[in-house]
Amino acid sequence: MSETGDRRERGLARLRELGDHPGGAAFLERMDEPMASWLVEWVFGEVHTRPHLTPRERELIILALLTGLGGADPQVAAHIEALRSIGVPDDDIEEAILQTAPYTGIPRAINALKVLRTEQGR
Repeated sequence: MSETGDRRERGLARLRELGDHPGGAAFLERMDEPMASWLVEWVFGEVHTRPHLTPRERELIILALLTGLGGADPQVAAHIEALRSIGVPDDDIEEAILQTAPYTGIPRAINALKVLRTEQGR
């Protein structure tokens, strides 16, 4: 298999592991090319499959960064779902969000907590 094919297979496998969050066939189709390939092959096939960090650690880091960026509620929701797909309890997800407040600001942490609470049905 080619290097691109290997990256694509690794990326698709990682997406399946994360319950197709934040990807999934419908999402990737909506993104169209070249973004869909970049996401699968580079983000999930290269970056997400590097050694040393677990999927849990990677997703918690991503959630913290998206919270800090602000204005990324759909991505925050997708990565919350990815964390749940790999068995991370909501209490741990909430704690990761709370840890961002002193560094990125209370409003951004509140926004991410709102996303978590909506996803919890609260």
